[in-house]
Amino acid sequence: MTSTALPKPVAYGSATQALHWLAALAIVAAWGLGLSIDLFPRGPARAGALSVHFTLGLLVFSLALLRILGRLATPAPAPHGPAWMVLAARLDQAALYAIMLALPITGMLDRWTSRAGTVTLIGGWNLTPPFALAQTRFWGNVHEPLAYALAALVAAHVGAALFHHLVLRDGILRRMLPAPSR
Repeated sequence: MTSTALPKPVAYGSATQALHWLAALAIVAAWGLGLSIDLFPRGPARAGALSVHFTLGLLVFSLALLRILGRLATPAPAPHGPAWMVLAARLDQAALYAIMLALPITGMLDRWTSRAGTVTLIGGWNLTPPFALAQTRFWGNVHEPLAYALAALVAAHVGAALFHHLVLRDGILRRMLPAPSR
């Protein structure tokens, strides 16, 4: 009798894994802080929370760029599973990358077109707009729904990883985990 087991999926490299998990932590922290900003009293506490939120957003943006550049330099392991799962994973990943780039941009544009006008990062570094911008709520109205879209995509991503690990038991999740030391 011949075995129908699929070959064990090849793991991502340690740098890709580190960037993945660092981005995941930064996204969760930025999301949580973004949701709770209104709980901070106006003044230094809220300004500090906003600085952390802005810094985390720029970190997510930078990590997404590094992941994209890394993917161009070193292709991902071969896809694994039925064609529809591979397509769903590719669409989810493309949408995740697009939103990880768009959210910080729309966040900065929102801040720059508000009365505040400046994005202040941790350490007091100010990012000012590179050109004159009119005041508008447009970018805030784009930024917030994008944040919810990112949360939905992350939930789908985590759900799919857990489905692969717990139900299909096909090793997909282990591709993004460090190999156990031997």
